[in-house]
Amino acid sequence: MIKRLLAAALTVCLFSCSKTTDCPSYPGDLLEWLPYGTDEKITFRSGQQEQTFIFSDVFSTKRFTTGRTEACNCDAFAHTNSSVDSVGNIQMLCSSEKKKVRFEFIYEFQHYGKHSSYYVPLNIDRFMFSIKNDGTVEGTNSIDAASRDSVMIDNKLFNNVIVVEIDTIVDTKAEIFRLYLVKGRGVAKYEYKSGKAFTLTDL
Repeated sequence: MIKRLLAAALTVCLFSCSKTTDCPSYPGDLLEWLPYGTDEKITFRSGQQEQTFIFSDVFSTKRFTTGRTEACNCDAFAHTNSSVDSVGNIQMLCSSEKKKVRFEFIYEFQHYGKHSSYYVPLNIDRFMFSIKNDGTVEGTNSIDAASRDSVMIDNKLFNNVIVVEIDTIVDTKAEIFRLYLVKGRGVAKYEYKSGKAFTLTDL
C-alpha cells in the first residue's frame, strides 16, 4: 500500500514538475509606441537648437517557455547612450511592462548639468501612463494622458496620438511637461514649461 502511494505521488510530481508555461512575446501593436532600433539616431529641433538621441540599448521580450510556477515577464525598453558632453544635454529612457490588465509605459528625460569639469545628472521628467487591454489610455494622479484620433503637430496632421502632460503644480521641478507620441513614430514632440518645444526633424 505504501509503495502504491509513493508511486502515485511520484507520478503526480513528475507530471506537475515537467509542466511548463508558454509566455507570449511583447505585442507588436504596442511596440509601435517604442519603434526604435539599436544605434538609431533621432533629432529634435526648436528653431536653430537641436537635441539628438542615439539608442544604444533596445530590447523587447520574445516568446519563451518557463517553469510552471514562474511568472511570464513581458517588457520592452529603448535607452539612449549615456555620453553627455554639453550643458543642456538630456538622455531619453523609454520602457514598458505588462501588468495584470494593462501595459505600463514610462518615458524619462534625464537632465544633466556641468559640475567642475564633468557632467552630473540633475532632475528627471518622468511621463507615466498605461494602455489597458481594451485600448483605454490612463494617466496617474499627477500625470494626464489621453489618446486622440488626430492631432496637428507643426502643421501636420497625425492619427493615433497619445498626449501625456505632467501637472506642474504638483511636480514643480518639471522642465519638460508635455509629450506627444505618434504610433509608429514614437516621441514626436516635447514641450518645456518655458514655452520652448522640440519636434522630431523627420516627422
